[in-house]
Amino acid sequence: MSWIRKTPESFRARQPGGLSRRKAGSLLFELLAGIAVISLLAGCGEAKVSVSPSDATSPPTGLTSPASANLLFSSGFEGSTALSAPSDCYVTGCWQNILGIDSLTGFAWPPNVWGGGTTRLQLIADAPVDATTVGNYMFNQVQTVTGHNGTPTRALYQQMSQSGCCGTNPQGGHPAQDALTLQPVSEIGDLYISYWLKYQSNLAQSLIPPNWRLLFEWKTSSDYRVIVSAVTWGLDANGVNVPLSWEIIGDNAAGSLPYQRFWDVYNTTVPVPVGEWFKFEVFWHRSSGSDGRVWMAVNGQVIVDHSGPNMGVNNAPIDRIMMPNLYSGGAYPIYQWVDDVQIWDGFPPDAAPH
Repeated sequence: MSWIRKTPESFRARQPGGLSRRKAGSLLFELLAGIAVISLLAGCGEAKVSVSPSDATSPPTGLTSPASANLLFSSGFEGSTALSAPSDCYVTGCWQNILGIDSLTGFAWPPNVWGGGTTRLQLIADAPVDATTVGNYMFNQVQTVTGHNGTPTRALYQQMSQSGCCGTNPQGGHPAQDALTLQPVSEIGDLYISYWLKYQSNLAQSLIPPNWRLLFEWKTSSDYRVIVSAVTWGLDANGVNVPLSWEIIGDNAAGSLPYQRFWDVYNTTVPVPVGEWFKFEVFWHRSSGSDGRVWMAVNGQVIVDHSGPNMGVNNAPIDRIMMPNLYSGGAYPIYQWVDDVQIWDGFPPDAAPH
């Protein structure tokens, strides 16, 4: 990878008068069974658990331990999951709720993570809109499509047809976007989020260099942001431009502070999948010390594992998690599909090597 920076059961006591033949046979059977179990647990049998060196500290897949992470939310938009009509509009944007129970996972929308709060889509048109006109700029649907397993699945479809500033032309740094935004009541510990996403097939053509397409971000109330985008200006280790690559940034673009960039990582070795499903994973541990961590992976390949402080000057809590955000500086229309969202309070057993 090239980054620029960087007891067996105890046997019963013998009864007075000796053992009957039946009891002796039973005891012999128990003894042989106990030996077989001990051999299996010692790794002498065929059933073994393999742990790769890179993941030696994590519980092997299929096993549980007291330190296992807890699944906080999971949904593939199945069952009664549905979108409400846009509402709560405010000059240049509206909100849209996801409701219902996923019949396959049993979880209900909205997620109950970090004290609850709201999780909904924020439709920012960058133009005066109301509930009846915001659809001229963007819309969301739950569609039945071919999923990442090759079988029919229900997925969230997001499309932005134009922006209020620029029509179908590239919008540059204007704010038009369609973000699936989790707004927790408070920040409680570590978090891991994964989802499957499918970009439009002409992604590269819509991003006339230099340009960007956001994948995920979180922000505090005032002083810290982590963001990952597919960009068209990444350079490999030899200084050669890579048409599509990943850029991950830690900065303070979360409020009104003078801009400051704390760290910046380009990954030009893990491909940006276009027109096909890929799995995105992100984990973070917040700290003002060296044990702070931001980790991300695409299709099981790590794109960043940054250590160091990730608290802002105000020690502000995370209050917005965009998972994901349909947001780009490129030309319109832009669209994508999202499926199988999961939220854990730590790395799950099937996470990419970490």
